[in-house]
Amino acid sequence: MAAASVLQQLQAQSGLRAPASPARKRFDKLLSELERQRGELRAWAEALPRWHQRHQSQLAPLLAQRIELDVALVELLDRADATIKLAKGDRAFLSELLCRLAGPLIAAGREDLKPLYARHDPQGDVADASETDAMLKQVLGAVFGLSPEDVAAMDSPDAVFEQAQARLSQQQEHARRCKARRQQREATKQQAEEPPPLRELYRRLAASLHPDRARDAADGQRRTVLMQRLNAAYKAGDLIGLIELQVEIGLLDAAGVDALTDARLQQYNRELSRQCEAVARELAQVEQGFCEDYGLDLAQRPRPQQLDKLLARCKREVEADLAGLRGDLRELQQPQALKRWLRQQRQLADEDAGFVHAADDGWSR
Repeated sequence: MAAASVLQQLQAQSGLRAPASPARKRFDKLLSELERQRGELRAWAEALPRWHQRHQSQLAPLLAQRIELDVALVELLDRADATIKLAKGDRAFLSELLCRLAGPLIAAGREDLKPLYARHDPQGDVADASETDAMLKQVLGAVFGLSPEDVAAMDSPDAVFEQAQARLSQQQEHARRCKARRQQREATKQQAEEPPPLRELYRRLAASLHPDRARDAADGQRRTVLMQRLNAAYKAGDLIGLIELQVEIGLLDAAGVDALTDARLQQYNRELSRQCEAVARELAQVEQGFCEDYGLDLAQRPRPQQLDKLLARCKREVEADLAGLRGDLRELQQPQALKRWLRQQRQLADEDAGFVHAADDGWSR
């Protein structure tokens, strides 16, 4: 049973009580908040496998269809550039638009679009392949901290990238080891500065639960399991886990709850605050990782209880995109329709550029 529920029951059993002190009110609030956060983490652990399964079976096929339609649009624009008479400005915009559409597709794995992209890349007329490779080598070397001598000795940008990846792996391994050493130092420091309530609770519980005090084999087995829980909670600095064990084995009753002094409650509150902050960080990491893994840009924080609704909304949005793309592809087969569409896209791009410029100047439309 969750510690918050246990303590609520104990409070209800305690009969008439004096008005709660500020420390007791904060204790109750922190306890409830920590249980809420832990419940949210448990909900994420239960919801993510279901989301992944449904995403793979229901949404991923739609996203694959959208990629194929995006590729079809890029190829249609490439054919239009070769077969339809366009004004100079429209032709330049078509190439720019085509590169904007093809770039993410290439990054997503459609490397067959690279030659098409190269034909429309405005930088393609500036330098030949060797000059481009030389520039790319320099850029990669600068980004990954390779010396000019190292870069010059390499045959191609791929060689530079491989060397950079090797160096990056070394740096990551070094950072991992440094982090592990830092965590060990912090753990040692935390143990040295361990709040008295944890140490006292642990000693009291360990004395009560030690298997040597078992009445029979069944009791010894039960004590062994409880001791394992106790050691895990103590190692993790889990005050709530220790309180739960206190209640479970009868060392904390209604009178004990009411008898907690403000000084002891303040000690508990500091530990509960630390744990709340730690769980809040873990929750934020889960939420951020979920959005990054599935390419979601959400206006509000995702909630595990709302993932079914989120998936349904994503499906509706992708299906609407697919319908729009199919309609565009049918219409753009006609040269006049394509020219009108290009002018509309160019106008939208100009409006977006004007909005950004206005925002930079300190005002918005």
